[in-house]
Amino acid sequence: MMTDLFPPASTTPSLFAEAPPRLVRVIDTETAGQRLEEDAVIEIGSVDLDLETGEISSPMQSLCDPAGVPINPHARKVHRITDEMLAGAPSFAEAAVPFRAAAVFAAQRAEFDRSRLRFAGRWLCTHKLALRAFPNLKAHGLQSLVKYVPLDLSPVEPLLAGLAPHRALHDAVCTAVLLRSIAAVLRPRCHDLADFLDRAEKASHEPALLAKLRFGRHKGIPLGQVPDDYLDWLSREPGMDADAVFTAKHHLKLRGIRGARALPARMRQNDRRGFIVSP
Repeated sequence: MMTDLFPPASTTPSLFAEAPPRLVRVIDTETAGQRLEEDAVIEIGSVDLDLETGEISSPMQSLCDPAGVPINPHARKVHRITDEMLAGAPSFAEAAVPFRAAAVFAAQRAEFDRSRLRFAGRWLCTHKLALRAFPNLKAHGLQSLVKYVPLDLSPVEPLLAGLAPHRALHDAVCTAVLLRSIAAVLRPRCHDLADFLDRAEKASHEPALLAKLRFGRHKGIPLGQVPDDYLDWLSREPGMDADAVFTAKHHLKLRGIRGARALPARMRQNDRRGFIVSP
């Protein structure tokens, strides 16, 4: 089953292949929480994870001046960063400099952090990888993973001292522990570290491979129990959630299905709340 969840990534052989990087910079950002086009990074935190030894080191954190973008009250309730705390903080461009110097980055929601940081390099998404390493958990948010894996945070207590959840450095440390646990599950299926990084990077750039559907008549039911015809309809319906479509196609392929019977119109109507309307 794990082979299906973490399949090999196609690679191009190179005569000049270099040893893969062992260090991954696990990073987290906090933002002002405004609409996407107006959002601003207000805090960055990171640690480095050695994928060979499991050591977590080099903690860094910095507040950032949001250049006049006020903090949304809802976001402030989560991370508890106030506008007053940002007075005198460096600009984002200045604060980001020491965090850039890495070949591989990882974040719990890598698409979110990468879009704001815009750091060059390879990116791993621990959320998508956790769905593959721990598919049967109740939930896959960071705090849920700490609880349900469960993650042993005792070795990193010195790094977490004085930090609070939903602050950048705290969440970066927890995400590093998560990535270490993910690697412990998935790396034994790989040839070597380079193979693991190739597979992990590929999975991180694909839609999420869900363990359960998030909507509709089969919400919360393991994908292995969802009928063929429903998955086939899901995979073909325009405007459907990309993660759900990707997951449906994956399971249809595993079952060898090529064109199952489409659902009747009355059944399609019942599940329209699962759609994502394109802009």
